[in-house]
Amino acid sequence: MARPTYASKVPKDTDISVANRGAAMLGLPLFDQGVRVARLLEARRGGGARFDTCVIEMPRRSTKTTSVWAVIVGRAVTRDGYRCVVTAQSGNVASRILLEHAQLLVATGHARYSQERSDDPSLAVVYRNGGRERIDFPNGSRIWVVPPEPGAVRSAAADDILVDEAGEHEGDKGQDFLDAVRPLMDTRGPLAQLIVSGTPGRSRTGMFWSLLEQGRAGADPDLGILDYCIRDDEDPEDRRVWRRVHPGPSSRKPDGTVLTPMRTLEKRRAAMDLVSFAREYLCLWPTDASTGALDVDAWRAGGQDDFLARPRRSVIAFDAPKDQTCCAVVEVWRDDDGKACFEVLAFKPGVSWAAKFAHQAARALKVPVVFDEIGGNVTIAAEIRRQRPGVTVAPLRWLHVGGAAQLFATEIREGRVRHANQPDLNAAIESVGWRPAGRDGRAFGRRPGMSEISPAVAASIGLWHFDQTPAPQPVQIRTAGV
Repeated sequence: MARPTYASKVPKDTDISVANRGAAMLGLPLFDQGVRVARLLEARRGGGARFDTCVIEMPRRSTKTTSVWAVIVGRAVTRDGYRCVVTAQSGNVASRILLEHAQLLVATGHARYSQERSDDPSLAVVYRNGGRERIDFPNGSRIWVVPPEPGAVRSAAADDILVDEAGEHEGDKGQDFLDAVRPLMDTRGPLAQLIVSGTPGRSRTGMFWSLLEQGRAGADPDLGILDYCIRDDEDPEDRRVWRRVHPGPSSRKPDGTVLTPMRTLEKRRAAMDLVSFAREYLCLWPTDASTGALDVDAWRAGGQDDFLARPRRSVIAFDAPKDQTCCAVVEVWRDDDGKACFEVLAFKPGVSWAAKFAHQAARALKVPVVFDEIGGNVTIAAEIRRQRPGVTVAPLRWLHVGGAAQLFATEIREGRVRHANQPDLNAAIESVGWRPAGRDGRAFGRRPGMSEISPAVAASIGLWHFDQTPAPQPVQIRTAGV
């Protein structure tokens, strides 16, 4: 069962009969994620809405929009004179969304188009009017669309304001629109609500991202959140993550079929680059060098000042930036509990010292030396190979750099790390961000204005090599006949 990564606490016994009424009128089931949407929107506090602003993020093809519409249609038929303004990234998109749901109401016999004659006064009326689409209900309620422009909504009071496809509201445009529509609810009473829903935009800016950040932080008691998203340090290729984040594969329709089968997600992944797929289907906002890649709190929890029992088997890894301004040499192993362990053996300016140091350490510990075969690392590795007596030097291929970074991030997040609590390594962990690596990958990069990350990079490639290299098996001597 998919579950939201961030969700405001609401009572499980919240009355969602309004949403169920709306879902029935639309002829669509209310899946588990729809029930969660309804609880968020319908939660109450002191006779009013528990949250006057609700932000909802769900992947494509997971009934996000339909779940919200079930609530607003239910409100329209159960509250006389209810008013709801709907917009999206453009007036045309908002009109399309309204008309799609109006068609469902017509198909289930709960509405008619304005040009059609009917003697049934209980039917809602759908007006198709080139950007002024609306649904009028017999009890005086109305749902109508507006373009996302401040001037389009002034002087029009509304109980609810629905901003759909909010991730497409980039720059100041979205915030300017919100500033204009919030006053519409000022005179509509304690149930008035701003509902903002969507999937990620193209960068971590704008109105939707700002609301998500506030909701995730949980600092505003009046802002509710329901967010099905992958975390930055999770692997977007991990199918278990897909099932946790995307409600589609675990949602069954009344006829027993799956809402969005895994095979559909697999097809989309095959047709899309990883960044686009993760954005649309896993709600991963595009990352850049300013985005922290690692769970710093989880890393700190693994620190030990009295570090550490020496391992039976380990590897040494080194890393230097392209300009060779410094180099880090790190020892990596797993302890008896399977936790990844790290200790910086040296981290110094320049690289002239690095080959000799790594060679001596490898000889003393009888372990291989691992490096990422790019930039400043290549010349250091060549110098290590020239040292005598020789040691094993193991390059990490470019194909595996992203895997090493993700493995390192996952082990930290899951609490499977121990380290010597060294300032240089701790600073590097805080400074690691993501950078693109080819069409379908990402690797570690240094966040602007922060510390050098070579100790963290060396730790990640060392762990990858350690896990990919099986422990040597003891030699078994057999005598004849045994």
